[in-house]
Amino acid sequence: MRISVLLLVIATLSPAIAETWSLMRFTPVCEGDIQRFSDLGFDPVMVYSDASCDFVATDAERQLLLRSGLQASCLVPDMEALYASHYREPLTMGGFQTWTEVQSWMDSLHAANPGITSAPTSIGNTYEGRPQLVMKISSNNSFSADDPSMPNAWYDGLIHSREGASLRNIQYWMMWLCSNHGRNGFCGYQADWILDNREIWCLPVNNVDGWVYNQTQYPGGGGMHRKNRNLSAGGSGIDLNRNWSVGWGGAGSSGDPGSETYRGTGPLSEPEAANIDAFWQAHPPAQMHSTHAYANALIYPWGWTDAPTTHAAQYTTQGELMVTWGTGEDHYPSAQFYYASGNTRDHSYGLYGAMSWNHETGASFAGFWPPADEVVRLSRRNLRSYLVTACLAGRPYDPAVPGVPVMEEIGMVSGSFTVNWSDAANASFYALQRLSGYQVPLNDTGDSGPFNKVNWIMTGSQYHSPGQCYRSNGTGAMTWQQTVTIPPGGGGRISFWSMQNIVPESYQGAFSYSPDGGANWYYLQTFGRNDMNWRFNIHELDEWQGKTLSFRWESYGPAGSCALYIDDIKVEVWDTNTIQADGLSSSQHTVSGLPTGDYWFRAWAVDNSFGPGWPAEPVLAQVVGVGVEEASEAFVQDSFLLGVITPTPARTTAIVPVLLGGTEGVSLVVLDVAGRVVEDLTPVLAPGGVNIPLDVSGMRAGIYFVRLAGPAGVRTARMTVLP
Repeated sequence: MRISVLLLVIATLSPAIAETWSLMRFTPVCEGDIQRFSDLGFDPVMVYSDASCDFVATDAERQLLLRSGLQASCLVPDMEALYASHYREPLTMGGFQTWTEVQSWMDSLHAANPGITSAPTSIGNTYEGRPQLVMKISSNNSFSADDPSMPNAWYDGLIHSREGASLRNIQYWMMWLCSNHGRNGFCGYQADWILDNREIWCLPVNNVDGWVYNQTQYPGGGGMHRKNRNLSAGGSGIDLNRNWSVGWGGAGSSGDPGSETYRGTGPLSEPEAANIDAFWQAHPPAQMHSTHAYANALIYPWGWTDAPTTHAAQYTTQGELMVTWGTGEDHYPSAQFYYASGNTRDHSYGLYGAMSWNHETGASFAGFWPPADEVVRLSRRNLRSYLVTACLAGRPYDPAVPGVPVMEEIGMVSGSFTVNWSDAANASFYALQRLSGYQVPLNDTGDSGPFNKVNWIMTGSQYHSPGQCYRSNGTGAMTWQQTVTIPPGGGGRISFWSMQNIVPESYQGAFSYSPDGGANWYYLQTFGRNDMNWRFNIHELDEWQGKTLSFRWESYGPAGSCALYIDDIKVEVWDTNTIQADGLSSSQHTVSGLPTGDYWFRAWAVDNSFGPGWPAEPVLAQVVGVGVEEASEAFVQDSFLLGVITPTPARTTAIVPVLLGGTEGVSLVVLDVAGRVVEDLTPVLAPGGVNIPLDVSGMRAGIYFVRLAGPAGVRTARMTVLP
């Protein structure tokens, strides 16, 4: 009896025969073939416009396909052998991190950013007893104490343990929020706004057991195990993305334990799914963004039915916003891509009302285990889409972004002057930024500028501005021959217009940057649509302060199937970023006390429910010399300061430091985001330096502005109050 039990345990813990995963292409002959293929629960990775698809099949699934009478060809007989050939040099997990390394990385990120991150915290153990570690990134960084005024946004990767790009993308999103926190310039403002107004929850490794198993089998990368490690049903595990409640057991999942889409014995039967569901009950997400590989597609509910969701129009709008902000791929309901019943997006939307997305990251040439250089390029591949969904957590069912103001020309001024700009759509308030040392290293209109072009041409048949633009002509790149250095404390941006005619299933265009002279390139933006619409693309550069950047546009695919059009490229850079004023309720602001010199101003709108929109194009103010009266005013300016408010966020008391030369005509008030005075501190002002205690315990949680106003001008500081 003891020997029989031992053999049973060994059989449960170890598969009897090693799996071989093949990449197959299914080609339907009739409409019924598509339904039969879906009912059998295969795992599509790429779907084509002719209804054929590429899918991954095990030995048992290939036999099932033959018995079903469906037609398929074998593209790659042994995917693990193919991926192993990528890694001729030893690379841990093919350039991705092991589970131990991920844990150390999360600990280090928290140690370096204790004020805006929680410690990595387990929300429960996996089937084999490993923790599912979640980190909260927010100015309200307590893992257990939610702020009800701050919507939750959820991000996870590696629900399928062979999809390493999903881990890399979640990690970069976490690093971006932390590294830009407190940075001067637009990127810092954007990151701080998200941290002050959102609770970002990140689970980089969902399927820990599967990831560890792939490491043990293929420590250099290339392991094709997909499911968790619950082998009790006799197969190779349960597909964690078919184990959720909504639509469980339907099309696109399988009841066969040997299938890659085996759904388990019941909804939420697996601890990995049940842990997340329990967490969502306590912290319901407003946006849910789960990352997968590969297909270069954004997909949303439903996966179990062809019927549209209640918010089909809102999903389309959100998808277009992600395309406009830098993720240029198709978006559609999951069932249009493939049926997948019992998945995370249907569950989080159907039960918790979260606007839910799956991001299929990477083109077919990258696959599950891309070559090392492609691993690097994919690192920040999804960053801009994550930014959009984090912001839209405040208005998930009414997706809209703030408009871009238009600045009025200023010209030559002396003394005090007013900066004006147009009203912008969805603006709750405005921020005004002052720049110095502004330059334009490149302003090219498609007229054979300073680019090295490999399989790129100029064409007059399409353009954004007359009379020509640049066009990819097959696999190749158009690289700017120069570089731009972002000064420490300064900033910049690159903008251009793009249009794409790319077969999205197999090919891709991209815009990339290198911070190290071309040794490594990272995707800033990708393109994978064929709609031939010109779109304006903006990338703020102040996150790379002190770095020298190279830029290139790329295309991957034959000339007839991958045409990327680029026009009106502009590179800007400046020496300093300064927030001149924040929380402005009107589209103008009076500036005074600036020494003689050239200054550029640009404003951006902030929507209380979304965050900051893109900044306006800057305008120049030439401040000329001052006379005796202005010199006297400048002296008052030196003694008219509003310091940094601490702590922020605050729960009980905040300290407001003020330095004044005199109090005549000076006021100090606290405003809410609607511009209403909630506290008047004017009576306690006194000449000299004073630290004024502000009792915030009776104030509602949210963002406030402290405004110091007087003959020398206006100073504004932002603060956050916690419940």
